[in-house]
Amino acid sequence: MLKKLKLVFQKVKTLLRLKLNEIHVLNKTKKPVIINLNANDICNSKCTMCNIWKNKQGKEVTYDDLKLIFSDSLYSDVTGVGITGGEPTLREDLVDLYKACIDFLPKLKYLSIITNCIKVEEVKQQLCKVNKLCKQHNVNFSVMVSLDGFGEVHDKIRGRSGNFETAIEVINYVKEDLKIPISFGATISKDNLWEIDELLEFAKANDIYGRFRVAEFIKRLYNEDREEVIRNFTSDESYHLALFFEKLKRTYETNKTYKRTYSSIQNMLLGGKRTIGCPYHTKGININAKGELAYCAPKSKIIGNAINESSTAIYANNLDEKRRLITDECNDCIHDYHSEITYKEQLRVYKDGFIKKFLRPYDEARVVQLSSVLRAPKLPKAKYSIFIMGWYGTETVGDKAILAGIVNSYKLQYGDKLNVVIGSLYPFITHQTIKELKIKANVVSTSNFDFLRYSKSCDEVIMGGGPLMDLNELYVPLLAFSVAKKHNKKSTVYGCGLGPINNETYKKAIHKILLLADEIKLRDANSQKYALKNFNISNTEMIGDPAKLYLQSFLKQKQPKKENTLSLYLRDWEYLYAKGDMTEEAFAKTKAQFEDALANLIKKKADELNLEKIVFNHMHNFVLGGDDRDFSRRFIKTYFSKDSRVSYEKKLSTVDSIVASMQSSELNICMRFHSVLFAETLNTNFLALDYTLGGKIAAYISENSESKNLLTINQLIKDYSEGIVG
Repeated sequence: MLKKLKLVFQKVKTLLRLKLNEIHVLNKTKKPVIINLNANDICNSKCTMCNIWKNKQGKEVTYDDLKLIFSDSLYSDVTGVGITGGEPTLREDLVDLYKACIDFLPKLKYLSIITNCIKVEEVKQQLCKVNKLCKQHNVNFSVMVSLDGFGEVHDKIRGRSGNFETAIEVINYVKEDLKIPISFGATISKDNLWEIDELLEFAKANDIYGRFRVAEFIKRLYNEDREEVIRNFTSDESYHLALFFEKLKRTYETNKTYKRTYSSIQNMLLGGKRTIGCPYHTKGININAKGELAYCAPKSKIIGNAINESSTAIYANNLDEKRRLITDECNDCIHDYHSEITYKEQLRVYKDGFIKKFLRPYDEARVVQLSSVLRAPKLPKAKYSIFIMGWYGTETVGDKAILAGIVNSYKLQYGDKLNVVIGSLYPFITHQTIKELKIKANVVSTSNFDFLRYSKSCDEVIMGGGPLMDLNELYVPLLAFSVAKKHNKKSTVYGCGLGPINNETYKKAIHKILLLADEIKLRDANSQKYALKNFNISNTEMIGDPAKLYLQSFLKQKQPKKENTLSLYLRDWEYLYAKGDMTEEAFAKTKAQFEDALANLIKKKADELNLEKIVFNHMHNFVLGGDDRDFSRRFIKTYFSKDSRVSYEKKLSTVDSIVASMQSSELNICMRFHSVLFAETLNTNFLALDYTLGGKIAAYISENSESKNLLTINQLIKDYSEGIVG
C-alpha cells in the first residue's frame, strides 16, 4: 500500500512541476538556454518552400557584434547555439561566429550548424575549421545536412542539380573524417511527400540518421506566399504522411522526445492541434543576421535590435508578443521544435497507463466486472446496432473489402435501421477506410474503455473477418465477446479463418472466442475442420470470405481496357509463415532462393506475353502488417534496377484502385491472400504464390479455382531458380 501511495505522490509531484513551468512561461526573469543564430539572410539554393534565396546580402552580425550582444546578462545561462541561415557556410568568417559564442557564453556546452552542402569543398573546409575550434575549447559540435529526398527528388526541391551527391559527400566526410555527430533534416512539402519513403529507405540502408519535418510558414524564410507547397495537403496526402510518421516511430526513430514530436505532427495532419510544447516558450530565443531578436523563428515578430538595446529589456518588455504567440500561433504550428513533456501530455500518459491496467489482455473476469460500471453510450433508438471489431485500424485492402461485405450483408437485413460502430486499433486508419468505402459508421478506439461500453450496449458484437491466428490483439475480440455475453448481447464470428496457430496462449484465446460466440461463420472448409479437430466445435457455418460478395458487384460494372501490363501484388515473406521445424537460418536461405526465383518468374512471364509494363501494386500501406511499398522498393532495387518496364505504385491503395489495376492487366501475380481472392473473384488471369505453405491460399484455390493457378514455394524455386535477374 505504501509503495502505491509513493507512486501516486510522485505522479502528482510531476504534474505540479509541469503545470508550474507552464504558468511561468511569461516570467520576465526566465533566461534562455538555447539560441538560434542566423548567420546570414541569403542562400545559394532555390528551395520550392522558401524565398530567402531571393534576398540580397545585407547586414551580417560580426564577432564584435556578438561580443556586445552576449555581454548582456540575458545570455548568462545559454548552453547551446545552433547556427543557421540562409546558408551559413557562405560566410568566409563563419568560424568567428563560433569563436564569439565560445568566448562570450560562459556556460556553453554545444554548438551546431545546418548546411545545404551545395559548395561541397567550401562546406568541408568550414566544418573542419569550426570542429577544430570546438575541440580546442572542449565544446561539442554537430552538423545537420538538409536532405529533402533521394537523388533527383532532392535536387528538384533545392533547385540545384547534383546537390544530393554533394550532401552525401559531406555526410560521409563528417562521419569518416571529422567523426562528430551528423544527421540530416528532411522537410516534407507538397513536392516530395510521395517520395519521402524512398529517402527513409536510403537512410536505413546507409546507416544515416535524420529527422523529418513538415514545411511550415516561417517568417525568417519569407515564405508566406508558398501556400501551394506548404501545408496544402489533400486528405489522402495528409493520411499518407500520418502513415509515414507512424513508420518513423516504429522502425527508425528511437528518441522518445522526437517520437512525441512525430505524434504531434500526425495529430495536426489529421486535423488536430499541436500536442507538444516548444523550447521557445521558456528556453530559446532567435537572433537574426542583423542582431534582431524574436521569441521564436517561425512566428514571432521582431521585438528589438540587441546591438542597439539591452537584450534583457527587449526580452522583458515585449511579453505581449509572446502571449500572442502562445494564444494565436502555437497550437497550429507544425514546426518540429522538440521539448520536454507538457502537463497535458503527462496527464494523458498517466490516463493511458491507468486504462491499460484495467484492459489486461486475457483477463476477462476483471474486464467484465469493469464493464458493468461503465456508462452506456447513446445509440440511435429503433435501430439495430452492430459493433464490428477485429484487426481494423491496421487493415489491408482485403480487410476493407471484408468490412464492406459485412456492412452490406447487414444492410440487406436491416436497411436504414442499421447503426454501425467499428472498433479500431488505430482509428485514423479506419476513418480513412470508411471514407473510401462511403460507409456511415462511428469509429471507436479499442485501446480505451469505449470498446467495452459498445460491447455491452450494441445489439450484436461481431468479430469481422480476417484470421484468428497468433496475434496478441486477440484480446480485443476475447474481451468484447466476454462483455457481450455478460450483458446478454449477441456475439458473432463472421467470415474469419483459423490459423496459423502455433502458440498455446493464442490457441486458448481462440478457443474461448469460439465458445463465447453465438454464431460462428467461417470463411473456408479448412477452418471448419480445424475448429472441429482442435476445439471440438461443430456448430460452424462456412460462408466464404465477406470480401467476395462485395467484389462481385464490380463484375456488373464496365470493365477497364487492358493495358499490356503485368501487375504484381507481393509482400515480404515472414518467418511467421514457415511450417514445421524450419529454423530461422533455413528459412532465410529458402527466402533468398524464393525471391531469386520470383524475379525470374516475373521476367519470364513479361517476356512470354510481350508486356510493356511491370507494375508493383500494394494490398497494404501501413507499417503494422508490413507496408508492401517497402518490399517493392527493395525488390526492384535488387532485381529490376535496370528494367525500364518496371514501376511501383507510390500512392495509397483502395479497393477501387486494386480492382481497376487487376482488371486492366494481362496477368496478375498474387501473394497476399486477398490479392488471390480479388484476382479469382474478378475472373482475371492470375497466378497465386502460396507463401502460406499449404495454408489459406492453397485452401482457397482448391475450393474456388484451378490448380494451374497455384504455384508453391518449392515449385517456384525448382522451376525458376536458374540465374538471377539483373
